[in-house]
Amino acid sequence: MDNFATPPTNPPYGGSSFHRRVGKAPAPSKPTNSWGYPVPGVQSPTAAMVMTKDYFIDDSKWSQILNDGEYDYIVVGSGCTALAFIQQALEENPHKRILCLERGDFWLPSHFQNLPLPFKTVLGGPSETFPWTLSKKTFNDPQLRYCHGSCPFFGGRSTFWSAWSPQPRVEDMRGFPSTMIASTKEPIFWPEAKRLLHVTGANQIGDPVYTGLQKEIDQRLKDRLQHIKTAEYSEPAQLAVGLGTPTSTLRFNKFSTPAPLLKIYEEQKSNNAAPLDILLNCVVKKLGPVDEDGHTHSIETTRGTITWQGDNTKVILCAGAFPTATILLNSFPKCHETVGKRVAGHFLTHIVARAPLSAFSWDPVNDPRKLEIAAHYLAGKDTTSQQQYHVQITAIQSPFPKDDAEDAARECPDYAAAATYEQLEHSTEHVVFVCATLGEFSEHNPENWFKHDPENSDITTNMKLQYTLTKSDQALWNTMDQATYETIEQMATPNGSNSPSDGLEYWHIDENNKGSWKPAHPKQSEIRVPGIVHETSTAFMGPASEGGSVDTNYNVHNISNVFVTGGALFPTAGSWNPTMTMCGFAQDLARKLDGTNR
Repeated sequence: MDNFATPPTNPPYGGSSFHRRVGKAPAPSKPTNSWGYPVPGVQSPTAAMVMTKDYFIDDSKWSQILNDGEYDYIVVGSGCTALAFIQQALEENPHKRILCLERGDFWLPSHFQNLPLPFKTVLGGPSETFPWTLSKKTFNDPQLRYCHGSCPFFGGRSTFWSAWSPQPRVEDMRGFPSTMIASTKEPIFWPEAKRLLHVTGANQIGDPVYTGLQKEIDQRLKDRLQHIKTAEYSEPAQLAVGLGTPTSTLRFNKFSTPAPLLKIYEEQKSNNAAPLDILLNCVVKKLGPVDEDGHTHSIETTRGTITWQGDNTKVILCAGAFPTATILLNSFPKCHETVGKRVAGHFLTHIVARAPLSAFSWDPVNDPRKLEIAAHYLAGKDTTSQQQYHVQITAIQSPFPKDDAEDAARECPDYAAAATYEQLEHSTEHVVFVCATLGEFSEHNPENWFKHDPENSDITTNMKLQYTLTKSDQALWNTMDQATYETIEQMATPNGSNSPSDGLEYWHIDENNKGSWKPAHPKQSEIRVPGIVHETSTAFMGPASEGGSVDTNYNVHNISNVFVTGGALFPTAGSWNPTMTMCGFAQDLARKLDGTNR
């Protein structure tokens, strides 16, 4: 009998072969049935059940937290700025107690482009929610129509973002306080943000898809920038797709936060440090009233009210520009004086063109044919208003569109602005250019706002949103359309020539929504894409007397223990993709708080 050890018990939904690795200590004995003995086990496990067991707060622990919510930091949100703050805070001090509140469930484990091709259909649709009432004025503007919404799942928008991560110049951060500029000049600021997101130049990815065509596009735009009248600089696209570890051989892997957050959870547990507590399906409704010292001591959520008595707990809002503003406006009457009074963001132009392979010095025809992609970033300004734009350039040469579809979907710089199969199908002897151009809304527009809706009793959606276009916005849009055409012409001009290839054509959509290639420029209504992105400025850093909602320490005015991260902080939108900069400031906040707590 000594030869027969008592087998370890297992969860009722699985056996040891799936849950125990060789050499790992057996799971502790549990007084429950295992392997269907003596009765059948649970037959309907859910994803939430499985993930909660290993990573997330269960109901029992949540009841304890409701009775005593004494943490060092309570982080609202689980997207990029939440990860940036949590990672940096625990790197500074692994014994900090952190609670992360996520409004949604666990869904995608990774960025959707890292998943097989059928998962690409999940972009938008039911996965995008709009927790506000849009104004009729915005809805009826055919160029604007709406603002893109939230992704209410663990990881937030990080599982869908484009991953373009340019580093803005100091002069691009127009109107930013000197303290924010000073933070970006610290030697640690940009390297840490890039390290967090695995940012890599498209010319340094090391993937065979990004080779000859990448070099050709980079060189042409470097040599011909002066022919794009309003352009100021260009560079190989900086993408959050790089190596997860120094020895990894996976060259193109779009970054998202679910895996890094769970990795931090495991590291904290294995290092005997303070646990990282993560709660799903918990919508923050409002923060409690402030005491005479300016501290809030409670958070009202859809799963109960968290309370604490001491003054050490700090609330870090990492939920996005509009959700953060919603929480502040519902929580603190004083915030109504500044929060949501300024709203900025980006509008878009989308132009698709193609040029024959004969227009390029790089000649894949004489080499084994394979998929090639290039990604390049070009930035400029309207000379009158100084408002900024940038062009996100994707070039693709697909000799076998049907067979290339899986790799093209995975490795395209931005799936939402990628060439379609219809565009590639008859372009096997061409390079197809997809240019997504983003321009910034003026910050001087009182008709852009985000404000409380007293007629809506739902505290999580009781907001109204409006965007409109100023004359300077319209002028910038015209400028960036012209710059996009000039960029395409320079990319399609053969070396040694002064004009584009005779074969340069543009994608047109007719009244029946059927596409075709034609030499003429498409109509303006075909290229201007409804849907505002990268919303900013709802609680920007600056003195209250100048409309600011947050002080130089990221602290909400008059509230001692509530802090803001993300695009809400930006006084102006610029045109650059904001995520890496947002993460840099979230890391800066963590370093500052650690310094004040020592």
